[in-house]
Amino acid sequence: MLVMKFGGTSVQDAVSMRSVLDIVRHRTSEPGGLVVVLSATARTTDALLALARATTDVNRTTAHTMVRDGMAAIRTRHRAIVDELITVETERAATGALVDTLCDTLHRFLDGMAMLGECTPQSLDEVASFGERLSTTIFAGACRAAGLRTAWFDARTVIRTDDTFVEAAIDMTAINALCTSTLLPVAESHDVVVTQGFLGSTADGRTTTLGRGGGDYSAAILGAACGAREIDVWTDVSGIYSTDPRLVKEARPISGMSFREVRELALYGAKVLHPDTIAPAIDAVIPVRVLNTFKPDDEGTLIVAAQPDDAPIHAVTLLRDTVAVTCTHDDAMASLPDALQREDLSPVLVYGALGSAAAILRIPNEERRLSVDVATAGLPVTVQDVALICIVGPHVTGASAMAAIAGAVSSLPILGIVAGMSPVSAHVVCDRADAVDALAAIHALIGR
Repeated sequence: MLVMKFGGTSVQDAVSMRSVLDIVRHRTSEPGGLVVVLSATARTTDALLALARATTDVNRTTAHTMVRDGMAAIRTRHRAIVDELITVETERAATGALVDTLCDTLHRFLDGMAMLGECTPQSLDEVASFGERLSTTIFAGACRAAGLRTAWFDARTVIRTDDTFVEAAIDMTAINALCTSTLLPVAESHDVVVTQGFLGSTADGRTTTLGRGGGDYSAAILGAACGAREIDVWTDVSGIYSTDPRLVKEARPISGMSFREVRELALYGAKVLHPDTIAPAIDAVIPVRVLNTFKPDDEGTLIVAAQPDDAPIHAVTLLRDTVAVTCTHDDAMASLPDALQREDLSPVLVYGALGSAAAILRIPNEERRLSVDVATAGLPVTVQDVALICIVGPHVTGASAMAAIAGAVSSLPILGIVAGMSPVSAHVVCDRADAVDALAAIHALIGR
């Protein structure tokens, strides 16, 4: 079996959905079946949640008006996709009717929320679910119109969760059993199964959602439960890049890397698949491939459990919003951890040099910077704005790779070069003003 997941930008309009359909059509001969997991069309989930919250933020009359206008926009957008995407008249009419039914049901639900003046987490999940239900209904219709034996499958029947609405926890044992008994037979008897990311349900049938990133999480859950040979995550970029291409123009997609490397990149600021969302695939040792919907012939990046051994360094990422708290007195070194903990500050890196130690803290806003000032008040420490560069690769902590990194940044005033806690990561601490130059210099080592 192959599981394919397409995000919101991949299904944002009829043109994008047509690209997805072309990709899917070339993979329908997959042994064991093909499961396609879709997100809501781009920006729809935010629009739905805004409508839900508006039902209690304003008076009842205004809320009903906002619901009416918001639902009209959602209906118009999705009906327009149907009309442009599906060229077979009978299927276009049937799919359009299903879209209207979903919109009517959602409209009534939102009006009920406005009448009660109540917006609970459970209500938010019910409203949010309509984004994926709409996108998958449309795409399933397009697949049928293209002549594919297509099953629209309600993910809520197999993704079993607790009742922590908005960010539900899964029951993998129940999911394994449900997929074996229901999803696998459907996949084996159809060319494609179209289902929803992000959604689940409690044992008594109440809709839940899996939190942000839930679409990727759903694909990993279903892939693990069905024993997929691979999970393909289709986005709007051609895989995981060696660094941010906005900062270093020579950045390029990485052909293969390990789950462990991806985890390190995500921890230190890279915009990559968050490892927690693909944890079920990691646990089941199922490879995950990141691909580009709009450049489907690009190789993408294959993420595997075993560490690829093809180069010392694979990728480099940069955190700019960090500070270094450095202490040179034994008393400060002993007191600093407790002082930081009292202000709920957790270092992303701690390292020591002869006679000193430094803690690197991420400071995304002024409130966190104030917390640092409070934590360090009265302690003999220095606080300096810095940037933190994380380098990942199979042999990055080896003597030759560390020497190469030191040589690459030797012309810059570097504050520290440190082997990471993980054997696949190393770090460079530098002044923020030198961050991009240091990033580019280290990136130039890739492929040497």
